[in-house]
Amino acid sequence: MELQVRKGCGPAMEMLSGHNGRMALQINSQTLFWATMLKDHCGVWLVFNAEHPAQELLLPAITSADVERAKRAGESQWLSGWCRYFARQLMEAPTPLLPPRRWLLRPMEAVKPQAPYALNQTVPFGQWRFTTPASSANISVPWALYSEDFPDLQSPEIVRFVDWWWGGHLLLARYPVDLHSGRVKWWRKKSREGALPPVLVWFIAGLASFVILDGHDRLQAAIAEGIQPQFLVLSELGEQRWEPDEQARERVLRSLAIQQEKCKKTGANIDAMNQSLLNLYDTRYLYAPTHSRAILGDGKNWERELTAYLQRNHLEQHLAAILAREE
Repeated sequence: MELQVRKGCGPAMEMLSGHNGRMALQINSQTLFWATMLKDHCGVWLVFNAEHPAQELLLPAITSADVERAKRAGESQWLSGWCRYFARQLMEAPTPLLPPRRWLLRPMEAVKPQAPYALNQTVPFGQWRFTTPASSANISVPWALYSEDFPDLQSPEIVRFVDWWWGGHLLLARYPVDLHSGRVKWWRKKSREGALPPVLVWFIAGLASFVILDGHDRLQAAIAEGIQPQFLVLSELGEQRWEPDEQARERVLRSLAIQQEKCKKTGANIDAMNQSLLNLYDTRYLYAPTHSRAILGDGKNWERELTAYLQRNHLEQHLAAILAREE
């Protein structure tokens, strides 16, 4: 689902950047996290602001009525219905989170084990893997997530090093979850019923990772039950155009013409041929950037703010490496 946010009403969810690889994500003009890229560009330090008043309240809580409404729509409308639900929540919240821009919501679903396997077979947590479905468009957002990149939801790290050398694409939690809370128990029940809404995450290109926007309790419930959840990935959407190679296009057209003749005898896949024709004339290239406003200057204010925060939380042991942009 593509979202077109045409105008905003005050500060929203905004990435700021400056010299020395400094970054900060702000919501309502308050920093949600600080980040800085390593000098050798092999990773990034990330510090979540546990003191931000909106850490646990970015979106309204999903209600029982919301879940029942999605169930009545049927399984075929499950993901599309939740896409529309989160789109409304993101854009219609009292303080809208999305600045004016093009956005994309794509599902990321569990990969089934390789055959042979039993339909009711439980996949161990260590083998969980999630990917986006195949797309007919030239879209470069092939999300993938592995269980080894999940955070400890009950005790997430405030200071985290995201190692790009080993692929990055971590799943990052913003606050701790109480395994024994009533909310988690309720979601565990919904998970067993097959009615667990997707976990909403935001892919931030500058971190090469996913940040959980909504669904900490749902994800914890799914892990506790050993039932793989679904994800919806929010990302910005960029578009570029490319000039086609006419000679290559002619070769493909001749090949498709030959296949069409064979189709009359062998029953070849017409749908696949039609999709090849569509792709042949689609000169768009879609990708997922993350825009930022370069207003942090030399980063001195960023450093003072971060230093004070780490000192208040007795995490000074990380400060030297973060400021030096070293692992």
